Amino acid sequence: MADRAVIQASPRTVLGKKVKQLRRTGVLPANVYGRAIPSQALQIDAREFSRNMKATGLRSMFELNIAGEAAPRYVIIRGMTRKGGTGEPIHLDFFQVDPTRPIVANVPIHLVGESPAVRDLAGTLLPSLDIVSVRCLPLAIPSHLEVDITPLKGFDRMLSVGDIVAPEGVEILTDAAIIIATINPPRIRVDSADDSAAGANQD
Repeated sequence: MADRAVIQASPRTVLGKKVKQLRRTGVLPANVYGRAIPSQALQIDAREFSRNMKATGLRSMFELNIAGEAAPRYVIIRGMTRKGGTGEPIHLDFFQVDPTRPIVANVPIHLVGESPAVRDLAGTLLPSLDIVSVRCLPLAIPSHLEVDITPLKGFDRMLSVGDIVAPEGVEILTDAAIIIATINPPRIRVDSADDSAAGANQD
């Protein structure tokens, strides 16, 4: 089970256009909802949220602690509104998951080990897939899936999704035939001095 980032929140009473006042003070407005769970307005510290995003990414599941509630809620980010479309977050929508029901999530791929084709043959590692889709219980979502590149011993070798060994209880939904990484052979460089010598011999 992956370590989860914790987000502290409190109920929000400021609604509508007045939330601009919250943003000026470093408060990020949000809502949390779920299956048969009514939407609740929240507010969180904008800087804390930014730190969590840098550490865990947007695809992670978070432990949401709401002031006045005895137990945490397990949530994923279902929606995010950014300033100008691409700027800093100005509103969040958290979806509360049921720990007893499997969900589909995206998990990052981490390449580990050393490829003999890179080390001994001067090849270049070419990753081609960053994430895979998995299905599992919410609390079992791995923080990442490791793929060992040691089998890449030649330029004719490749790794695919089917080579990933998933933890027990985690089903990989991404097509097993999709390539994760290959090795690009080195370019053959002809030295200019050799070219000149070859030209002189022809004369």
